[in-house]
Amino acid sequence: MPEIDPDATIKVRRPLGAEPVRVEPRATKANPFNPILLASGVAGLALLGGAIYMLFGPASVVPGKDTAPPLAPALVQPAVVVPALAPPAIAPPVVVHDVLPRRDEAEILAQRVAAPVPMWFGPNPRVLVVDYPDLHSQGMAFNRVAAFIEKAGLPRDRVLSDSELAAAIKAENATADTYYYGHDYRIADVARFYATADRQKIALAEEEERLRRIITGVGMMHEAAEAGVISIPREGSDTFVDPSGRQSLLRHELSHGEFFTVPAYAAFVRRFWRENLTEPERAAFRGFLTRQGYDPKDEDLLINEMQAHLIHTTDKRYFSPNYVGLSRTRAESLRTQFVTLMPPGWLQDAARKSLPSLP
Repeated sequence: MPEIDPDATIKVRRPLGAEPVRVEPRATKANPFNPILLASGVAGLALLGGAIYMLFGPASVVPGKDTAPPLAPALVQPAVVVPALAPPAIAPPVVVHDVLPRRDEAEILAQRVAAPVPMWFGPNPRVLVVDYPDLHSQGMAFNRVAAFIEKAGLPRDRVLSDSELAAAIKAENATADTYYYGHDYRIADVARFYATADRQKIALAEEEERLRRIITGVGMMHEAAEAGVISIPREGSDTFVDPSGRQSLLRHELSHGEFFTVPAYAAFVRRFWRENLTEPERAAFRGFLTRQGYDPKDEDLLINEMQAHLIHTTDKRYFSPNYVGLSRTRAESLRTQFVTLMPPGWLQDAARKSLPSLP
């Protein structure tokens, strides 16, 4: 059985927008009564007239030619005139952060989407999940991003052209659909990808532009963003994406999202890599992940992939401990240590339930 692997990496931050300034209009007081003309010598009528004025005059009288003149335009305009906003530089976003749904694992797995559907992961809403209707549309959105961020032997300072991307995919004996079965990135890295593509004036594919609009629409397209984006394909997209495969892909990718967005979890995984694995075991993981096409020079990428494969990949078609030379007994020991010691939260709860059935 060939080694199969499902993922990739990214980040974002919502920009801070200025709150609109509320300008209260300045009222002008109407005063239609002339005290000289009203002087009639009749004290009662004068008092009555004064009372009427006090009760109703300023609020009820329609201003006429005797009304005090309005403020000069030069005084009014700075307070009430707001310049029109410039048209957006890109297409309108397809989603808005405040209305994007939040869904848990079970809800995501139950979906059968007909088009790419973005959502926040409910237990960790800093993870943006995009559910794709097939492997092809997912690949068209993310393959060039994968090449830019984490694929071995490819440039990190420029975006590949269409022909270069096709050659890179062919060199891995893959297709546009199977370059990865799932993707995961820090959104900050994705933002850097789009900024680089724009500087190069690279014409991106329709699905790449759709992904840009999704991330921009939720306010995350920033190189300092502290969030992650992951993707999975619809069930039935491939023989490897049956119910078991899709469940395994989702948990694998969600664990990457946790690594990107929860510093305590990332610190724990790095410590586990250094202290709980032996150097031969680390070397075995490096070799396996290099064969999968990951950049061996990116140590943090390898550490992140180790936790996702060893602990959170539930389908043996995607990972088995013998791929990295681990005996069943050693794999069980490492997994038990990891799940027992990891920071508490939804992922630990999920991992405890999966532990007995891991391949």
